[in-house]
Amino acid sequence: MKKFINKPEDVERQVVDGYVKAYPDLIAKAADDIVVRARRKQGKVALVSGGGMGHEPAHLGYVGVGMLDAAVGGAIYTSPAEDRVKAAVDAVALGNTGVLLVVKNYTGDVVNFKMAAEEAAEEGVAVDYVVVDDDVAVEDSSFTVGRRGVAGTIFVHKCAGAAAEAGAPLPEVKRVAEKVIANVRTMGVAIEPCTVPAAGKPGFTLADDEMEMGVGIHGEPGVRRAAMEPVDAMVDEMLEKILGDLDFAAARVAVMVNGAGGTPPYELAIVSNRVHDVLSERGIAVARTYMGPFMTSLEMRGFSVTLLRLDDELEKLLAAPARAVAWTEGEVGAADAALDAAAEAPAAAAEKSVPAAGTKSTSVPAASEEDPAAARVTAALLAVAEAMDAHKDELTELDMPIGDSDHGINMARGFDAVRDQLPGLAGADAPTIMRKAAMTVISKVGGSSGPLYGTLMRKMGVAVKRAGGLTLESFTQGLRDGLQGIEDLAGGAPGDKTMIDAMVPAIASLDEALAAGTPAADALAAAAEAAAEGAEATIPLVARKGRASYLGERSRGHKDPGATSFAYCMAAVAACARS
Repeated sequence: MKKFINKPEDVERQVVDGYVKAYPDLIAKAADDIVVRARRKQGKVALVSGGGMGHEPAHLGYVGVGMLDAAVGGAIYTSPAEDRVKAAVDAVALGNTGVLLVVKNYTGDVVNFKMAAEEAAEEGVAVDYVVVDDDVAVEDSSFTVGRRGVAGTIFVHKCAGAAAEAGAPLPEVKRVAEKVIANVRTMGVAIEPCTVPAAGKPGFTLADDEMEMGVGIHGEPGVRRAAMEPVDAMVDEMLEKILGDLDFAAARVAVMVNGAGGTPPYELAIVSNRVHDVLSERGIAVARTYMGPFMTSLEMRGFSVTLLRLDDELEKLLAAPARAVAWTEGEVGAADAALDAAAEAPAAAAEKSVPAAGTKSTSVPAASEEDPAAARVTAALLAVAEAMDAHKDELTELDMPIGDSDHGINMARGFDAVRDQLPGLAGADAPTIMRKAAMTVISKVGGSSGPLYGTLMRKMGVAVKRAGGLTLESFTQGLRDGLQGIEDLAGGAPGDKTMIDAMVPAIASLDEALAAGTPAADALAAAAEAAAEGAEATIPLVARKGRASYLGERSRGHKDPGATSFAYCMAAVAACARS
């Protein structure tokens, strides 16, 4: 891997610092992962967006007058955790009339942003959200309830941001955002993949004479791999799909020719040339064209084409003044450009208490005399952390062909943070340790895995507390409750090629053991074996949930990384029970 970076673990923070130091008149850092406007908006609706980093200039490049008020970034290609999204909301809510979250339709983003919105609403913030799903390359997925959110998201930022800047109330700003979503369509293609720094290798491979049609923005493969074609043929296929998905007849449109990160301007110009010719032949008038890197995928060699069907309202909002790092439109008024000291974004406004990283510890904190189960819970969490470290590369390899190449990295990072936290929990009871560990996993793992595993651990802690102790019965009930919580949060059923395919057989095995009076150590060993078999059984399945579902038949033949990581967790717990 060749990249102009220092340490992979420092990439996200240094990207944020680099942008903020380069454009201090436009943006400020509210936290290592949160960028806000340098001049705060007051008495209006604030817009917050974000997601995994690696798409620069999205999303921090669109923070500014007439666009976003804050952007929150997770690890590369990984949704920011719920507490970080909530911190971004807190950074802009004070003094404004409401907050609208703009969310791309990926499971991790939807789950974390939705949870943050619910928490903010409980605290009295007027908050709402919209989900962008402009990618026509993939059909509806039951997991995301729609298509992926890609480059069309930028048009949502612009039009909704203009409405908010003009003083529209929250319901009206949301209406504008939803109007853009209903009228925007995108499709992309790639000829070379990208490499996530922490993974160190491409998420998929392409031969010199191959292209990937319908590729996603996280480096995930597209819907069709084929021999290279002239770019005009690629554009024709993409426009045929876009124009066949929405009635653009005799419409006026805004066009975005977006570079994926490694595509030079001269090639984007050739793409733009064909787009304009085809639209002209179809009687579609181009009102505005945007060409360049607007939502990238690290260094991927590819591009996407976005069409936004315009009416008078959207055309005016698109043309409204804006000033951000990656988008300038018209002349921003002097009143907006003047620095109001009282409205400066406070650097500490978004700071949120999160578990501090420290030196890894493999020692087991002493349990309180009142709760000897705490030692068993602590030992199990340490064993799970060691298992995630040991299998990090394998889980990431499994995620490369059907996901976004980060599952092992994220799981190891989250449980490393849990391990670091455990010495400070010496003397706590088992439910408290499990609850604290759950919140750490939600915060540090991010993506969809963080909320799902965090929900599982939190439910298990509640079950142990309700039962008055850690027993095989309370452990099994915790798994049942956790499964229900995961289904409530993200949907899913056995056969969908998710972690549920490993959980269900493990729970069934434990139920049988309870009925037979099997000793706990033997029961857990059998349950771990059942989970491993469930994970193996995902190999021939076609994914119906998650990013893998976008691949359809191409997801067959790959073991699901989420089911595999759950099986390793169960194996670690079983090993502790025998020790």
